[in-house]
This record gives sequence, C-alpha cells and structure tokens, in this order.
Amino acid sequence: MTKKRVIALLITLLLVFAIIPGLISLADALKKVKAYQFVVDGEVWFTIADTDRDALENMLSEYQKSYLKNVDQNARIKKISFVQAVELVNVEVKPEELDSLDTARERIYAIEEEALEIEIKSGDNFWNLARAHKMSVADLQILNPDVNPDKIYPGDILLLRPLNPVLDVMIQFENMIIEPVPFKVETRKDNTLYTSQKYIIREGVEGEKEVLYDITLLNGFQNSLVVMNENVIKEPVNALVRVGTKTTVSRGGRVNYGVVQGKRISSHYGWRIHPITGRRKFHDGLDIAANTGTPVYVYTDGKIIQAGWNGGYGLSILVDHGNGLRTRYAHLSKIYVKVGQRVKTGERIGAVGSTGNSTGPHLHFEVIKNGQTKNPLNYI
Repeated sequence: MTKKRVIALLITLLLVFAIIPGLISLADALKKVKAYQFVVDGEVWFTIADTDRDALENMLSEYQKSYLKNVDQNARIKKISFVQAVELVNVEVKPEELDSLDTARERIYAIEEEALEIEIKSGDNFWNLARAHKMSVADLQILNPDVNPDKIYPGDILLLRPLNPVLDVMIQFENMIIEPVPFKVETRKDNTLYTSQKYIIREGVEGEKEVLYDITLLNGFQNSLVVMNENVIKEPVNALVRVGTKTTVSRGGRVNYGVVQGKRISSHYGWRIHPITGRRKFHDGLDIAANTGTPVYVYTDGKIIQAGWNGGYGLSILVDHGNGLRTRYAHLSKIYVKVGQRVKTGERIGAVGSTGNSTGPHLHFEVIKNGQTKNPLNYI
C-alpha cells in the first residue's frame, strides 16, 4: 500500500469517527415518546407520559371529590364536571418535554385567591358583618351552612370569601329531605273569657312531606337550589284554641297572625334539615314575612322586660305575660315601648323590619313557656 493510500484511509477513518456521534445525537433528537397534554380552555397546562394517564385521571377525580365534603352522604350525585373546557390530548413529544405528576398536581390544585375568614368579636352579628363586607346575609349563610346565625359567639370563625381555585368544579345532585307540614289553628270563641285570654284545647301536630331538591354547587358552595317535587306523607293535625269573644287583633285585608298582618309564614318553628349538608338545625320562632313598617302588636297583656338592640335579633322586644309565659318580637325597624311599661292585648309595640340576622323584612315571633320555646302556631 502506497503512502498516499495510507494517508487517505486514515483521513476516511477520522471522518467516520467524527460523523457517527453526530448521527447518534441526531437520532436521539428525532426520537419521540407517546404522551398526553392537559389542555384547559385551549391552553396547555402540562404534558405527561402515556404511562401516567391513569394516575392523572385518579388525581383529577380526587380533586373533584374534595368539593363533596359538605354534601349529604345520602344525596344522589348526578354530575361532577369542570367549569372550564378540559381535554386530554394524545401527542408525541421529546422526553425532556414531559412534566412530572408532582408538577401536574401543583397546577391542578393552584389557587387564584385564598379563602377569607374572620374571627367573631363581641357585638358582631350576621347583619353588621354582611354590611361591613358588602354582601347579603343570605350569601353569608350560604358560605356558613353549619352556623346558626342567631347563636354566634366571640372566637367563632366565619367564612366571608371561599377559596377561589384556578380550576373550578361544578357539582349537580339531588337530595330528598323530610320537611314538616305546618298545622293550622282553629279557634273556638268563648264569651266567658276576656279578650286577653286563650286556652289551648288541642295542640297542633306538624305533618311531614318529602321534598326533592335539585342543587348545584360551585367549588363546594351553593350555586342554585330548586324544589323539584313535594309529596305529603303525613297530614298535620290542626290546633284547637279557645279564645275570648273578641279576636286578639281585628281582621284586615292580609292574613291575620294575631301579632302582625303578614304576607305569609317564611320560616316555621322546629327542626329543619339543610338540603345540602343534611344536618339538622332548630328554629326557635315563627318568621312572618311582612313589609317594613307594618305594625306589630303584643300577643296579650304583659310587661316589657327588654326593648332595644339584642344581638342577632336586631331591634327586639321581650314581654312577660305572667304564669311563665313570655313572647319575643324580633328584627323590628322601630320600637314604641320602653322597659317596665305595661301593655294591653293588641297594643302596637313596634314595626316590622330587617335588623339583626335577617334576610329580609319579617317578624320573628317567639313563645317561651317556663323557659322553653313553644310552637307559636299554638298561640296566635
């Protein structure tokens, strides 16, 4: 072999060894793997390996179900979905373009705005807190379904603004709740009794009905609540009351509830089941919807023992009628009596309002016998 051929062979070998690594690198660069892109409203959030798909779907299901924690376990879940348009798109990418499941979790659970909570201080109530934070009392109750608005104490925590996640979850479900059917009061006039006298001959007994609610939650809180159907399963037993010749308050154009001329009863006395949480709450009085300023009359003869602001009751009046009987009139807009004043049956003592923990103008009427609240329907 000539010297020239040897030199040519060496040059060829050098070129081969120089090119091969480059070709290998190019092959590696062109190599791609199967993957899935998580796309939200057209934006790619992250890309995971094909083998991580099941783990991602479990993660998404876990995230959605985290917003079911306050839902009654007996409710029928119809649909859980994301508010945003979410897609898993099948793609091929370079290995270095893959994201880990930890990265996916961080993006899915990302928060746009933290929840806002406050600690109750002395003198706070739903009404003044709602006004201070420019929200309605009804919205404050939706955010705190387990809280009794009339019984909040210093140190309690209230939610004013829920956590706002980047990825929103909508839940649709149905819940069947057993609710009471109120009884009516039948009166039997007795000319041997004074107008201030009433005697219960037969106490009323509430009936029961099944109420089917259709409910949607946005990120765990009520977005809509609709009654789909009602079915009475137990008829109520009406109360029978013996009264004096004259009625407590003269009859007028609206429904006469004795203590106020109202539109309707907006909330009855007794235990109530929350349609979302399924938890039970007790309502101590009878709420009678009426326009602001509508006169409020005392139930029967008595002495004023409280008149003024009273926490969640707002402007309220408490009357002692003797023999262990007291009545309360709450959420008033005006008070026309003073502590220590004697009042007669049917005397005007205040006006309907919406002060204190109130979602709208109404009279909250309570009957207290020997320290225990009673169903006011047996008394009016």
